[in-house]
Amino acid sequence: MSLSERKEVLVKALQDPEDAVRTAASRALDRVEGLERLGNIARTAAEGDKPDRLRAIYFLGFLNTPESVEKMLTFLLDPEPDIRVAAVKAIGLHLPERSFIPLLGALEDPNPSVIQVVMETLSLFRDPRITEFILPFLQGEDTETACVAAKSLGRNGDPSAEPHLLKILKETNDPFLKTKIVEALGNLLPGPE
Repeated sequence: MSLSERKEVLVKALQDPEDAVRTAASRALDRVEGLERLGNIARTAAEGDKPDRLRAIYFLGFLNTPESVEKMLTFLLDPEPDIRVAAVKAIGLHLPERSFIPLLGALEDPNPSVIQVVMETLSLFRDPRITEFILPFLQGEDTETACVAAKSLGRNGDPSAEPHLLKILKETNDPFLKTKIVEALGNLLPGPE
């Protein structure tokens, strides 16, 4: 079935008496129309003005095709921090496995906002490999980034983070960081006994 034939089916489904069917048809139609315009959307994401670029990047994340994932990964190197943040958030919509290593590399970004959203996104993989990459940010000078690191370690759940969290909990006087560490400790998976 071609995309245009699929669109016809979805347009008819927009007339269904059931609200849930109409809602699903609307969302599916958005996706199919996006697939038809993937090249234009990718161009806008690369060359449009900032608000259009941001919308296009989020739409690429919604589409979640191999082509859109590759395009989003290129935006991890964009000179504009807001574009890099948007790319990470768009990748986080579906967490394609292909994005794992590039996201690890994005932890070297010079912008703390980018690093923070990368840590949050990586933690959604719930993969113990990320612990060693996030731990340095827990022990850094930037309290906001340390708070995000603690939250991300907790969400990731790797029990090997526990001794590091406990060490910082004893050393810090910052109430926000302590709060995030305590929450993280509650979210870790049980370790070996």
